[in-house]
Amino acid sequence: MTTTSAAAPPRESAPSRKPLTSVAWFVGIMLTFTLIVTAAVVSTNAGPNLLAFPLAFAPAFIAIGLAWWEGNGAVRALLRQVTILPSRPIWYLALLIPLVAFVAVDVIAIALGEPVAGMSDGLVPAILIVPLVVLLPAFTEELAWRGFALPRAITAVSPLQAALILGVPWTLVHVGLFLPGQMNAGAAYWSMATQIMSLSVIFAWVYLGTGRSVLMVGLLHALFNGLVPITGGVDPELAWTIRGILWPVIAIAVVALGGFRGFERSSVAPVTIG
Repeated sequence: MTTTSAAAPPRESAPSRKPLTSVAWFVGIMLTFTLIVTAAVVSTNAGPNLLAFPLAFAPAFIAIGLAWWEGNGAVRALLRQVTILPSRPIWYLALLIPLVAFVAVDVIAIALGEPVAGMSDGLVPAILIVPLVVLLPAFTEELAWRGFALPRAITAVSPLQAALILGVPWTLVHVGLFLPGQMNAGAAYWSMATQIMSLSVIFAWVYLGTGRSVLMVGLLHALFNGLVPITGGVDPELAWTIRGILWPVIAIAVVALGGFRGFERSSVAPVTIG
């Protein structure tokens, strides 16, 4: 460990630029990029899955670029969050939330009359493969939206307000995936919006509660995407509708049970290097 004195290790300074300026640039660049890429993919009929990848990977590059622009070790501080583990082991239980949520979708569907036969067909191979496919995109999104944008947003508003505010552009980024010819074409927009806004709240809660761990929230994001096959035996439209209602219920429960209590506005904190 390198030290500047015998008493304490060196510390990275907080970013020298105004945090809200960085957030504004991040959102503006991301929405502009989304509009351009979506228009290009849709106009050329490039394929239903092509759009998802640039929209997932671009946020990390934008965030790292803006952190470099901020200076004073902001890039290192940003990337360090991928290695943070929660200091309280109970936070690992948060990784069970997606599993419980998707099983609940099945239970609700059955209660509504969905046939049980065939509900688990093909579940095992899908549940082993899909989470691996979505793992890296989940981390690149979380490094940007939670690791970069959220800490800077909470310098001006409360963590819950920041989660809701950032949820709006995060939702807009996903709209193109639901256009005709794209991977989620035909699915209800309202359910997409309620799910993403809810996940913005849930992910912010876990990110802050685990000491700003992009590692934990990236895994959580990957599980929410990767455990979709659990509901593969349910009519897709019904499952999508249930998710659009159930995810907000989970987010509201987190808030109502005091999940954001103790999380206050803060500065972009210095990070100890050692």
